[in-house]
Amino acid sequence: MSAPLPSRHSGDVTPMLRTDRRGAVIVEFALVAAPFIALLLAILQSSLAYLAQEALESAVEVAARGIVTGQTQAADLHGLGTGLTKAQLAERFRSKGCQSLPSFLSCSRLFVDVQSVAAGATIPIGGMGALNFDAVTRKFTDLSYDVGSQGSLVTVRFIYLWPMPIAPAADLSPLSGKPTILIATSVSKTEAYL
Repeated sequence: MSAPLPSRHSGDVTPMLRTDRRGAVIVEFALVAAPFIALLLAILQSSLAYLAQEALESAVEVAARGIVTGQTQAADLHGLGTGLTKAQLAERFRSKGCQSLPSFLSCSRLFVDVQSVAAGATIPIGGMGALNFDAVTRKFTDLSYDVGSQGSLVTVRFIYLWPMPIAPAADLSPLSGKPTILIATSVSKTEAYL
């Protein structure tokens, strides 16, 4: 049997390990890095959601302006005269709204709800009602398209399904596994546009 190798240190090495600080920064960074990176990703994702919300607000204002001035109603009357259905008119309005969206927002995730109340009519206490989202088809089931006429109070809602994952295992959506719903609303009274 060979003799043990000579060592600079003899005896217990525990006190020496307790005082040795080499590599402590790397270990500390390894402990802090994952939460720090997760925090940065959450801040970035939240910032993008706010940017998307502002872009949606701008797009709904552009679309509502067409209704306020009567341009949308005139286009719809022409469309009905050429045989378009109300669903096709609603899709045309949605497509026009998509043109106002920035490129990072997908048109396939945009839904539009337009409701009107005639001038002088009583506005229902319940407001516009709840949105019913079908998770299977990933569509809203009770959206309407009524642009009203002159003097009508018109509410235009742009509804956008915004995905909020920050990592494969994390989700900031209030509804687990479902996208966050961003809503931009414009309420206005139509002008005398004839």
